[in-house]
Amino acid sequence: MSAESQRPLQLLAVVAHPHDLTHMGGTCAHHVERGDNVIVTAITGGTTTHNEKLFDELRKPPAERDMSILTQPQDEYADAKAREFKEVCAVFGISDVRVLPFADNPLEVTDEVVTALSEILYDVRPQMILTHPPYALPSRRLHAAWPDDHTAAGIVVQKACQRAGIPDTEHGRAPHQVAALYYMAINFGFHEVDVCIDITDQVENRKKAENLFTSQGHTAEFSEKRIESLAGFLGWKVGLGYAETFIRGYVEISRHLSLTDENFRMAESSREEHMQWLTGNPV
Repeated sequence: MSAESQRPLQLLAVVAHPHDLTHMGGTCAHHVERGDNVIVTAITGGTTTHNEKLFDELRKPPAERDMSILTQPQDEYADAKAREFKEVCAVFGISDVRVLPFADNPLEVTDEVVTALSEILYDVRPQMILTHPPYALPSRRLHAAWPDDHTAAGIVVQKACQRAGIPDTEHGRAPHQVAALYYMAINFGFHEVDVCIDITDQVENRKKAENLFTSQGHTAEFSEKRIESLAGFLGWKVGLGYAETFIRGYVEISRHLSLTDENFRMAESSREEHMQWLTGNPV
């Protein structure tokens, strides 16, 4: 690895809703440990996303509904989620947390949204961005007639990167080019995955982060099951205890093919050691 790639990075994680950060929390924590400056931005506050109490209350007969839940201001729910968001980011060592004031369900890809994120790119000037893919697999299970908030967020990131890459003569700002772009590969087939990050050391933090989103109805049992099932499954596919997966947005350019320390260790490990990796107890 070159000296340039070893230097501390400006890493920007962009998500549609606050909770989305959890899917790459372990990866972000590793970058914090590496000495990188990690900044997290939610394009929306998730004001209408996963308000499970309201969802369940409206399913009841009108006479049985709790009016305190029905009349809770959306801003109050959004404020609670914003507090949880900051607490969750702190679990992964992240202190620079930003929430843009745009509506969710749907998140519209407007010039105003793109401009707001472009301003963050000019401010942060990240070398690396982690975000949602700006597309969905052509699967009957994922098919939608329009982009959801996550897809829309990925499109906003692409447009903001394009805008920040153009000289800003109005404000005299130098253009900025992002060197690496990675998309979370949560709902994609494993054949689409480019990179698996071993987050076995962060699994307890992943569970803690899930559990902090009480505004979404999360419980300790739910958090345990979700992380064991999702991060555990992704890890199992590559012989790890737990993993987070990504798709490259840009082609990797190098003078030679890469071999990570983790790939080398796995190839050299004994069967007993391999079993320990799978059970989340690497030697």
